[in-house]
Amino acid sequence: MFNTVQIICASEKNRTLLRGIFKDLGADAVFSFDLNDALAILEKARPAAVFIVDGGDPPAEIQLREIRRAAPFIPMIPLLKRRDSGRAVALMRAGAFDCAQYPWTAEALAPLYKKAMNLSGTAFELDSKALRSKGRTLALLLAGFCAFAGFSGGAYYGYKKYTPPPPAVKNSFALPYSHATGIVIKKGSVLISDWHSQAVYEHNTKDFNILKVTSLPELTPVAMTTGHDSLWLAGTDGVMEKRMLDARYTRVSRAPAMKPAPDGVCFDGLYFWTADSRAGEIIKRLPLEALPVFKTYKYPGGLIGAFTCDTRFLWVADPRYKALVKLSLDDPDTIISRTELPAYASKTMKITALASKNGKLWFAGEDKGLGLAFFKDEPKQ
Repeated sequence: MFNTVQIICASEKNRTLLRGIFKDLGADAVFSFDLNDALAILEKARPAAVFIVDGGDPPAEIQLREIRRAAPFIPMIPLLKRRDSGRAVALMRAGAFDCAQYPWTAEALAPLYKKAMNLSGTAFELDSKALRSKGRTLALLLAGFCAFAGFSGGAYYGYKKYTPPPPAVKNSFALPYSHATGIVIKKGSVLISDWHSQAVYEHNTKDFNILKVTSLPELTPVAMTTGHDSLWLAGTDGVMEKRMLDARYTRVSRAPAMKPAPDGVCFDGLYFWTADSRAGEIIKRLPLEALPVFKTYKYPGGLIGAFTCDTRFLWVADPRYKALVKLSLDDPDTIISRTELPAYASKTMKITALASKNGKLWFAGEDKGLGLAFFKDEPKQ
């Protein structure tokens, strides 16, 4: 319906207030308790606008971003719980159509509601007179197009019938080792660290043939990532080593031992993150020489099997949930989404390394004692 609006609000008191206000405005209000609920019914309700009560969980900035991914052109209007022009400007920079200041009344929300309805209801009309004047030309063009389409269809049918189908794109590869601890995606190649052989293997991206093996006799790698044009390796003793991306991965520096020793590490472009699967903790670290702790978060999922991040999200392969878990860089205490991983259908599958690059997620681990690497497209939700 054209006058349907979606309202994301967890508070029963606020829902009662807003229900009365939007009824007075003549709107058909559909309420959602949280972001996941809103995304689930967004496609079914097809609202003309979304109103978000600020101060919810996850923050309004994350809700704006995720709704924008699902519905790029829908007007989104945060409802602020206190008058704050600075907060309003920040939310509009994050993608809000406008912001409603507190207190919420029918008189205050009416202009925003009407403006949002006008935007979502804008219509365009064709100049029918011009079309009629060119009817004859279009008819001739249509006849020519039909003739060309018939010829092209015949040629395409012959091509399809006598041309063999292209080979299927391979997205999983067997590994000659089975104790992967880290994976890094480069241009044209993939690096995988293995703790048992104490080495870094470089594979060709297309066929996964081994291009190079670099031995690490003084280090047993338990995690690996890249950052600041360098390779970072974490050892069993909790020491993080910074190495050059040269032919020998020459060591540049060593950070003091971290306690407890991390078994996951990544760099989001601004901060380093480490994971401790035993304690179920994700730690945000400053990119200084000693990688000091900035803040520690409790992982809100089941179990950290493998861990990575990119410039937008944190990612966890969770064997307890048998899923890929997406977390916010700003609020890792809250799960944005969980996507089932078919690889976990094998009860013996252990995913121990994870990387994100250019819209794809790469995994490495072992199944029944055999090493395996595979990739899949990043989930859209």
